Amino acid sequence: MEDQDVRSALKEYVTEAEPPIGLTGDGVLAAGRRSRRRRVTTVIAAVALAAAAVPVGAALIAPPDRSEPAATSPCGEKTPGETSQAVTARLNCLLDRAIRTYATPADPLKLEAYPQPGKTLYLMSGELGDRTGSVFVELMTNDGTMLSTGAACETQNPTPTTCSARLVRGGTLVETTIKKPGNPGFVVYQAGYRTAEAIVIITASNSTKPGTDEKPDPPAQRELPLLTEAQLREIALTPGLVP
Repeated sequence: MEDQDVRSALKEYVTEAEPPIGLTGDGVLAAGRRSRRRRVTTVIAAVALAAAAVPVGAALIAPPDRSEPAATSPCGEKTPGETSQAVTARLNCLLDRAIRTYATPADPLKLEAYPQPGKTLYLMSGELGDRTGSVFVELMTNDGTMLSTGAACETQNPTPTTCSARLVRGGTLVETTIKKPGNPGFVVYQAGYRTAEAIVIITASNSTKPGTDEKPDPPAQRELPLLTEAQLREIALTPGLVP
């Protein structure tokens, strides 16, 4: 108990536990003797309790055994001097596990590394379920440039049908929906997460073969993408996705 708490408790005792009115001389003397004995007994008991509490308190706040190994990621941890192959394998493992939490890929997912000036771009694409949807992943290092929530939706290309941006875990999360006017059945969900260290973009569509300007998108196989917007968000926010 802090000094202030002790003072408050004593003040409350004095003001609220006053002796009754109508005391006699003998009563005052007897009460004084009893009070003195109680104070001596209380002091002795308090000292004994304080001495006994020291090891107990120390045991309660003692740090955990440092020899106990800390929990590690099943895909490994990022380490200094990590080789390009090790980075790709670690990121592939993280993304594969995150995606399989919500959907089963039609074929094994494979992350490919593409070296760029000053950074490396990692791409992954695959069909989901019974080839009734697709997922596309873009992952790259960031140079520390952050994205403001105010400008995040304005810089999207193509212009999304819906867009929202907010700050999450020290980064900017941008979630969009794209529906093409020429093909209203084609729906794309996208979650982009940018921190100072990395940029992660997860895209899911309800078509397995996105079209081009020359060849329009084929009819959608599903009404909506197999991965939901909430699931894409969780995949994008997977801890450890830093090349």
